[in-house]
Amino acid sequence: MNSMIDKTTTEDRRAAADILDDLQAVLSAANIKLPSLGIDWRSAKATGVILIDLGAARPDVIERLVVVLRRGMRP
Repeated sequence: MNSMIDKTTTEDRRAAADILDDLQAVLSAANIKLPSLGIDWRSAKATGVILIDLGAARPDVIERLVVVLRRGMRP
């Protein structure tokens, strides 16, 4: 049986999963892999607040991510 939080966050959970897929696709296009990237379902189930967990990554991976983000910024 679904909890009340599950019932009230169905659309939010679907949207979070979609944006996570989009983020993974963009990162992949930039040849960046965040190995721990995912949705924090445990917190979402407990609080109803859905968070995307960027997780842990090596400094060189984050450095590449910073370079890509800086290139995409508009002054």
